[in-house]
Formats: sequence, structure tokens, C-alpha cells
Amino acid sequence: MLRRLNNDPRHGSRRLPDETIDTLVRLLAHPELHYESILGNLEVQYIRQGGHGIARDYNRIYQWLIESIYHLLYYRHIKRVAPIRAGLRFFDGIIELAEQNRPLWVFSLNHDVLLECMAFEFGIPIESGFPGEIRLPRRDRQGHQIGELIANTISGEDFDKLKMPFLRLGAHGINLLKIHGALDMFTFRDGKDLLKLRPATKDAIGVIEALRMANEELVHIEPPPLKQPTKIINEIAYADADGEMQFLRRSLLSGAFKFSDRHSQTLPKKMLEYFRLHLYSVSRLIVVGCSLGDTHINNILRDWLETSQDRSIEIVGPGVRSMPTFLLHLAPQVILHDTTATDFFARFSKRPLSMREKALKAMQKASRDGWRRIRGHI
Repeated sequence: MLRRLNNDPRHGSRRLPDETIDTLVRLLAHPELHYESILGNLEVQYIRQGGHGIARDYNRIYQWLIESIYHLLYYRHIKRVAPIRAGLRFFDGIIELAEQNRPLWVFSLNHDVLLECMAFEFGIPIESGFPGEIRLPRRDRQGHQIGELIANTISGEDFDKLKMPFLRLGAHGINLLKIHGALDMFTFRDGKDLLKLRPATKDAIGVIEALRMANEELVHIEPPPLKQPTKIINEIAYADADGEMQFLRRSLLSGAFKFSDRHSQTLPKKMLEYFRLHLYSVSRLIVVGCSLGDTHINNILRDWLETSQDRSIEIVGPGVRSMPTFLLHLAPQVILHDTTATDFFARFSKRPLSMREKALKAMQKASRDGWRRIRGHI
């Protein structure tokens, strides 16, 4: 299929060399590789070639896959609004966690916006460190303005100076740091500044609706005869208030070289320093649904634990039964929870589930377990 698509005469000069397609086919067919490993191999091919010649073609494939991952995650949100909102009920234990921890720090490696959905659905204040504001014109397919999309911003200068504002000690709410970028986070103004979409309404639906608006109503319409939205890989091209074309660069960070000088990335590398800095403001870290497979994260976690015997990590996930190798020497400070995220959060919930909610939760668990069996995780 990939070879046939690549040989389509309509591609013309954009056709990729057969060698790059053969490499991609081998990677996709490898039974042990997940998407980050595939992306990492493409990064290696780019580095080996010195960034020239065929290396650029490998980078094209890499960028295309990153955009594909973005859209897969995006459509999982906007096509599943009702199930997502119904499933939030099983995470309402976060309400009590936010009461016990003022503020509750959340360091997320995920790209989704489910934590934001929880916060707005449960009425928990949330701060992501973007103090400014920008209003982006929403347009229809004829280019006529139909409204605005508001986003919060921070200048690159303030970001580099570690000036992201967060809730202070004692404040009720969630401090959220998206270390690997997110569906609703972009760079703009030539990549110098950052923005995060503001929910269209103050509930879970509003969080997802803002995503839809950004991807479908921030547009720049090409002049006749095309009269179609401008498409640029991993960017949203849109017309500003004066009709001039501007760009939002998607921030998803994935692959084997995150925060490495060996490969470029859209998300500013200073983000890792924010994680290191603010991790030291907590003494108990709960790791939920994370494989702990990123060395740049693991090194910071290990250093944080080694600095004080009063710190602890709790690792939550189905099948979590063995200590991560990089934490073996700190085993007394590590607690393992072989359970699902929903069951873990249920420990903090003050509302018992109804019979209908118990049935829905059981159905969702059966669906997840089915996928885990297919992937060989059970």
C-alpha cells in the first residue's frame, strides 16, 4: 500500500526514494516496535545521513508520522465526546487529591487533554503557566470570520527565564505541566512564543470544542482558483484579523531524541528544566499509566529521590509488579500498585458508583483488556 501510494504519478517531485519506504515498511512490520521506536529509528536515519540528501526524506516521513499521531489523538477526542465525559466520573477521586495537596502538581507526558477535562468538569482551578491572552479569528471555508478562539500565551523571553506562573503553596487547584507537548499547545510568532487553547466553555465539552475550533476553523483560504485551506505539515495556517497568513506549530514531542541536541524539536527544551525545578516542590509522586521509558525523565526522578529519604514514588498500572531497574537502589522509597488508573482514583472518591456506573466501568475495562490481549500485554 505504501509503495503504491508513493508511486502515484500525482506526487511528482514529492515522491520519496524507495529506500526510505522500504525502511518504513520493515519498521511497521517489526512485532516489537511501538510508534516511538519507529520514530526514533527514523531520527537515527536522519542523523546518520548528516541531515543532507536522503536524510531530508527520512525527516519528511518522521514529520508525517508525527502529524498522523496528532490527528489520531485529535479524532479520538472529538469523535468520542460523550464517552469521554461519561468516563470522567471514574476519576473524581482527583477532587479529594486536590483538597489534600494544595496545589496538586501534575507532570504529564501525555498529549491528550483529559486532565483538563477533569479539572473543568469537576470545577477544580487549573493553571498551566500561560499568563497572556490572544484572540484568534475563526473562519468558515469561504474565509469569512465567524467568531474568535481565545488562547493563553507566554512569551519566549519569559519562558526562557523560567517565569511560567503557577499556583502558589496553599492555593487550591492543579498546576499542570505538559512536558512532551499537547494537542492544545502550540508555538507561534516564528516559534518564539507559546500558547495553550482556552476551553470554549468551562466544562469538559468546552475543552474538546476548543480543539475542534483550532483544527477546523483557524484557516487561511488560498486565493482562486484553489479556494481551499492552506495545508502545512505539523502546522495550522490561519488568517489573522488583517487577513495575513500566520502559523501555529504543533508541539507534540515523540521519538528517541526528546530534549536532545542531536535532533531538533518544536517544543522549547527549557520545558525539561521546569519539570526539574517544580518536582522538588513535592515529596510524594504518583506515576499513573507511564512506562518510565524516557531516560531524560528517569534521570530527574532518580536524582530527586536520591536527594531525600522523605520522598517517595508510587507507580500505578495494571501488571506493575516489578521495580524499574533505575530505581532498584531506592526500593524502600518506591511503592507499586498493580491496578488500573480508575481503580486507583476510586480510593480517593467520596461518591459510591451507581449500578449503571459500575456496569459502564466494567465494560470499559473489558474493552481495554481486549486491546491489551491483542497487543500481547496480557
